[in-house]
Amino acid sequence: MMTKEKSCGAVIFRKHQDRFQFVLIQQRHGLHFGFPKGHVEKDESEKMTAKREVKEETGLDVEIFDHVKEKIRYSPRQGVIKDVVYFLARALNSDFIPQEEEIAHVEWVDASEVMNLLTYKTDKKMFLSLSKKGKIHL
Repeated sequence: MMTKEKSCGAVIFRKHQDRFQFVLIQQRHGLHFGFPKGHVEKDESEKMTAKREVKEETGLDVEIFDHVKEKIRYSPRQGVIKDVVYFLARALNSDFIPQEEEIAHVEWVDASEVMNLLTYKTDKKMFLSLSKKGKIHL
């Protein structure tokens, strides 16, 4: 039997000296680069989950653009199907307080560098699509 899991997260941007930058996190476990995300908790909306997870993992407060989102689906392990909904979000502050247990590293990355750093193809595809939907020129 297939187990279903659902997470929500955000692709967070800021404008820095006229350039777009995005938040990338590096997980302690496996050291891959991606975007902040986490499990939906009981009675949470997708948007609430994304906001909470971003705050927990990075310390950032964000404005979520709930009309700009992308869903990816993959199998993290045998018998599990996972859906992750990513929203485009704007950072309201820029100082990180990384979650020490889970996150090895959080950084602002220039738009031109994001694709080189992302570990997973699904994230790369999602990032390009979300940026286009949000009319952010990379």
